[in-house]
Amino acid sequence: MERIFAINMVALFGIFSLASTCTAANLQTLDGEIVSLDSLLVKGPVLINFWATWCGPCRLEMPHLEAIYADLRAKGVQFAAVSLDNPRWKDRVEAYVKKQGFSFPIYIDGKGELARAFKVMAIPTTILLSKDGEIVFQTRGYRPGNEILLKKKIESYLKGREEQTKKS
Repeated sequence: MERIFAINMVALFGIFSLASTCTAANLQTLDGEIVSLDSLLVKGPVLINFWATWCGPCRLEMPHLEAIYADLRAKGVQFAAVSLDNPRWKDRVEAYVKKQGFSFPIYIDGKGELARAFKVMAIPTTILLSKDGEIVFQTRGYRPGNEILLKKKIESYLKGREEQTKKS
């Protein structure tokens, strides 16, 4: 029994250190500006999507993320589309984003540091973080219809947060 408790405590503290490491991470915009994940979390929950221009499922998912962004950004949801393309391909990322007309913020994680911090094993991977930096929802891969579930999860989180605020 004591051994199980000790293992659970190690796992629990590991989760806390992972969360603090992840939210302290910096993101780089296509313009080279450095933005901390913490600075996004201050504004509201953050939807992080890890993707790449060479990833077919990512390219299928991106227009749906744009639609979700258009619907929910006014409700305080922050978006961070994090490209895992090689930093030397920044021009390719910029051209793709411009051609597709995406308006949500695009960041580069060419070294994969943020992806490693969140233990991203496949792309696309989408993570919804609460304002406190806790993972509320996470999905890997893309299948048509995933965007409906994603939007419902975000709206459910926002509704729960709103109800909690009313009770306070």
